[in-house]
Amino acid sequence: MALTIRQALRMILAWAAFFVLAGVLFASRTIFRRYVNFDSAVNTLMVGGFGAGLFWFFKGFRDYREYRVLADVPETPIRSIPMGLVEIHGKAKPVGDQLVDSPVSRTPCLFYKVDIAIYVRNPKGGGWKHHATDCNGVPFYLDDGTGKVLVKGRGAEFDLILTVVRDTENMGQAGSGASAAELIDYALSVHPLRPALDQTLVQSMVPPGVNGLDFTPRLCFWEYCILPDHWYDVTGTCIENPTPKDEHDRNMIVKGQNEPTFLISWRSEKEIERTLRNRAALHIFGGAILSIVCLGLLLFRLGWL
Repeated sequence: MALTIRQALRMILAWAAFFVLAGVLFASRTIFRRYVNFDSAVNTLMVGGFGAGLFWFFKGFRDYREYRVLADVPETPIRSIPMGLVEIHGKAKPVGDQLVDSPVSRTPCLFYKVDIAIYVRNPKGGGWKHHATDCNGVPFYLDDGTGKVLVKGRGAEFDLILTVVRDTENMGQAGSGASAAELIDYALSVHPLRPALDQTLVQSMVPPGVNGLDFTPRLCFWEYCILPDHWYDVTGTCIENPTPKDEHDRNMIVKGQNEPTFLISWRSEKEIERTLRNRAALHIFGGAILSIVCLGLLLFRLGWL
């Protein structure tokens, strides 16, 4: 199959980047031998960096695949959507009066996602460690003026505007949101603490006794919501609605079995594609550079260079 000009340029740039990196690596060998004194800790760091680079490298190709899928699927008016993978843009509407209150800010919404982090001790004093992610909500309609379609958000990848951030140690004016004790209870109900973490947790100033614990961990919450009457871009699989309410409710959007792409975003189609394209490039080239540099340093350390 003949290569297009764009494909040929991409191949040339990829090989050029590889040879430039290889040249920099070997040219730096003398400098490293003269000035750098490696130890076992650096050895371990190089192995970890090599593994992390490979992870980000292959993740970049997954991001690029998602970008190509989205770029190849044109935005379609809801009244004309076919079965299969589709991209639509419309205003979120509740089914009847079905709404849920988000667990952090108590905001009435259609769907929410909450990322939870826990504060732990480390050699530098302390830092945030991911504890759990909780997603929940109700089915909702997306209406673009030409029609409406039911969306079931479970299993989707969400790209939403941050609604609120809450730290149980610095609640400030929480307003009508959940209290610190309620947030800690919620977090531990989503995912109980691992026993191995107990000795590294930094206790909060919130009184102990939540969920029967003798101490109170410090937690931080990042909440994202799908709000009624806000516009969203949805890419997912259109299937037949098994329980239609009327003749205009025959389809619904879900995560497909054969095509797993399912994205709900507040951004426009062009913004989503640009974000995915840039992220894929960063992961592919950044991961490749990190792996090559770490592998070269490791081989140098072992005397193979």
